[in-house]
Amino acid sequence: MKKKVYHWQPELSTAIIYWSCTFGILFLSLILTLEHTRPYLTSNIVLGIFFFFTLLGCNRYFMIENEQLIVHALLPIRRKKITLSAIEMIRVGPKCIEISSIEFKEGTQLFIMTKKNKHAFIQSMKQQCSLTTQIIDDPLLTIGKHY
Repeated sequence: MKKKVYHWQPELSTAIIYWSCTFGILFLSLILTLEHTRPYLTSNIVLGIFFFFTLLGCNRYFMIENEQLIVHALLPIRRKKITLSAIEMIRVGPKCIEISSIEFKEGTQLFIMTKKNKHAFIQSMKQQCSLTTQIIDDPLLTIGKHY
C-alpha cells in the first residue's frame, strides 16, 4: 500500500529566498539560451540544475507511520522522526500549521500547506490513537514567524 504524504513548505521568508534563488537559475539559463542561436550545452546544463532544485524544493513532506510523524525536509540533517506522544500542540491557521514539540530545535515549527493537504493531514492526525495533543484552530496564525 502506498504511504500517504502531505507536502509542505517552510515559513515564508525561507520559502521566498529558496524559490527566488531557484528561479534566478532559470532566468540565467534563459539568458544563456538567448546568447546563442543554436542549442547551447551550457544553458542546457544550467536548465537541468534549475529542474534539480525545483524537484528538491518540492520534496518536503510529512508521513505518519508506526506512531511517528516523519518530517522529510530538504537537507538530510533536518529530517526528523517525532513520536506522536511528544507533540504538545498543533495550531491550525488559514494557510499553515504550527507543531509544538520538544523534539524540534526551537520547540515549535511552522509549515505552510495548501488547504487540501492541511485538511487531510489534520484528519489523519486525529485518527491516530496515540496522539493525545490538542488541535487548535487559530484564524490569527500567519505564515510568517514572529520573533
